[in-house]
Amino acid sequence: MINWANLLFICLFLFNSSVQARSFQAEGSDLMMGVGPKNMALAGAVVAVSDDVYAGFWNPAGLSQIKGINLSVARQLNAKLIPMNFFGAAVSTKLLRKLSLDSTLAFSFIPRLHVKAEGAFKEDDFESIFIRYALPGLPTNFDGEVDSKTKDYRFSWGIAPEKNDSWRFGMSISYIECGTRFCGVFARDPDNFTIASTDATAWAVHIGGKYHYDDTLTFGFSLKDLNTTLDVETIISDDQGTRTKIFHTSFPRDLTLALAWQYTPQIRLSSDLQYMFGHYGNYGIDFRIWRNGISYLSGPWRYRAGLMIPLLLESEQIEEVEPPLPFTPTVGLSWQRQGFTADLVLYVHPIMSYQLKKPHPAMDFSLTLDF
Repeated sequence: MINWANLLFICLFLFNSSVQARSFQAEGSDLMMGVGPKNMALAGAVVAVSDDVYAGFWNPAGLSQIKGINLSVARQLNAKLIPMNFFGAAVSTKLLRKLSLDSTLAFSFIPRLHVKAEGAFKEDDFESIFIRYALPGLPTNFDGEVDSKTKDYRFSWGIAPEKNDSWRFGMSISYIECGTRFCGVFARDPDNFTIASTDATAWAVHIGGKYHYDDTLTFGFSLKDLNTTLDVETIISDDQGTRTKIFHTSFPRDLTLALAWQYTPQIRLSSDLQYMFGHYGNYGIDFRIWRNGISYLSGPWRYRAGLMIPLLLESEQIEEVEPPLPFTPTVGLSWQRQGFTADLVLYVHPIMSYQLKKPHPAMDFSLTLDF
């Protein structure tokens, strides 16, 4: 049983000892860059080309291109909050051979969002979009500490015809867990110190498809978080006592349309147009992002580069977000030998760059095994 009086005292002590500080740190796949260094190096323009275990995140249809077993783990090297930002395992199966279908099953663990914030934030501050994304229902201006984690346990399935693989289809089902803690005061009552503990869960469905027009041209689509609703329980404790609030909130949908062109056997170009729309709780979101990538193959090495271009970033709190750069550049390098692949990407972290109002570099690394 939680002793709310003791917890209030601890939070109040920590709050008073650091009341002058203001900090914000955000990491995770929900912060525009997605997961997997090889995918991030293409600025996420991979819905038409993803063909490994990371396809469970980008487009589950690509899982059907796996033959055998595919394992991968990834980390942001300069991460402060998340020690591992992806783990996945995929295996091709014979479950649908009687229907002349190739199929692959996959499981992945994806930390979607981890946010830590400390200090005073206004409702229309850029950081508040993500703080409220972590803690639904957080009201108006506040001064305090927020620590939030959102985890995604995802089961995916990709299929394609054995004899005519011009089309592919895939589906993922996610179990999402969110946990957020807040200690501080609200502008509506600055003398009333409050702690709030929020736990939420949801089931989410994601679908995707590919169509290989010919050996050089591939179309793809991905639709994530179909009709996803979080079941939220918040426990609030202040000088009025302790009370529990239970409610439901929706996730915005995420639609991506994609095109990939194999220009030469060594050079591939890809371009994705992403729309994130709908509501998270009471707040509307309208994000539109254009992603472009190019890769060059030379022996065991593959070189990649990309540009992520925000076309529109709006929410009901902020009319429009102005990034410090008109685009996010990415560069990456892969080395592959006998079923072993190492991938590295260097990029400008979009969310931390917006928050710091200057480019903030980040680097991700992954190891992948095929057997």
